[in-house]
Amino acid sequence: MRNVVKEIVIMRDGGIPLFHYSVHGTKKLDEIVSAFLSAIGSFAEAAGREQLTVMAFVESKFVWLKKGDLFFIALVAHDDSSEIYRVILEEIADSFVSRFYAELRRDFATMNHFRFFTDTVELILQKFDGIPSLARKYETALLPSDELRQLKTALFEAEANDSILRGGLLTWDGRIVVSNLKAYELEAVLDFMNELDRNSLEERIQLVNQAGLDAISALLIGEVEVGLCTFVVLKGQDVAEYAGLLLPFFRQVGKTDFSKMRLIRKEENDEPGAFAEHDAIELLVSHSEAISRARSVFDGHPTTSQSMAIEIIQSSDGKKTVGEIAEESLVPKERLGEVLAHLISKGIVRIVKLFPVMNERDERFAAYLEIIGMPKRDYDVIDSIWKYCDGSLSLSEISARSSIPVDRIMEVLKKLGKHVSWETNRELLYIR
Repeated sequence: MRNVVKEIVIMRDGGIPLFHYSVHGTKKLDEIVSAFLSAIGSFAEAAGREQLTVMAFVESKFVWLKKGDLFFIALVAHDDSSEIYRVILEEIADSFVSRFYAELRRDFATMNHFRFFTDTVELILQKFDGIPSLARKYETALLPSDELRQLKTALFEAEANDSILRGGLLTWDGRIVVSNLKAYELEAVLDFMNELDRNSLEERIQLVNQAGLDAISALLIGEVEVGLCTFVVLKGQDVAEYAGLLLPFFRQVGKTDFSKMRLIRKEENDEPGAFAEHDAIELLVSHSEAISRARSVFDGHPTTSQSMAIEIIQSSDGKKTVGEIAEESLVPKERLGEVLAHLISKGIVRIVKLFPVMNERDERFAAYLEIIGMPKRDYDVIDSIWKYCDGSLSLSEISARSSIPVDRIMEVLKKLGKHVSWETNRELLYIR
């Protein structure tokens, strides 16, 4: 049930690309468009009048949706559920056409007109956990929860000023500490940092015109010891005025202890995915409203789909995993992903990562292990993963660091009962 979207392309029927999104940042637009057009040309005649929606290759496949004269194309892994991507593409198509209706009526519309659609795509894909979070797409640095909360509060207060749109803090090597920047703005900041010679900074705080930003905004950067404070601001004021508004945030940065900052490094095998069996399902609305919406969503679908949706909702508590729900509800795994896709698309549920937090290994913990008679082979697992169970790492990340399978980690941690809490947000709760 793991789904990996690699690229998303929107193009006109004649092959003119309008928008391109790459999960990993490496964009091979010409090759993808050429391969897609070649695939349609090669197989359209054989397919006759059937609607083409999937074209499979050895390691990947195209899943696409056609709306008017537009193709919405996803390049995905070969074994992925095509039904899930049809749901995703339908939502992307509806958003794109409604947002850019006027631009699409023009014959001269180019990719430059649609570059801001990246944020919409990421928001849609994020609902499915189908794109990298900041911790996957970019290198991030995680502070202890109390200090991170104080930084986020100071950032929120800075952004309350009308002329301050969004901001963030990045280390000198491009790791994100805290950020509310949109995707294209963050890319503009990283582009600037890649070209930056620190010795060439004339002022500690300065305005920078960056091509990737909106015409009415500019990039304000402020040098601090750990890196750069970056803000997207509305043009019209001088640097001193902006600096005065942002002074409380800079002071909070100055008070922060970055010695405890932990790098959340990208895992080679941590592909952006959705519906992994060790992820959990969380309701976004009340239980009764979720069931009511599900009945409406699946009206006209086979009755078994509606029944499966209700079973999933009844089993979801935000901590129970996809695998556990599939097992308890007797929903076939090959159908679970399809039903989940519709529930996620309509904002009824969401997929969340689980971040296990294990209590300190004190006398009470030792006594509990003795009471339950923890076998040595299970204790060895606890001994290996305890230092990672601090709230900063997901199950898959702990598995990658310890070389212990996720299922085995889950099995042992479940035996510890109240000595393990299951968080759905990444927080560094213990310094170990």
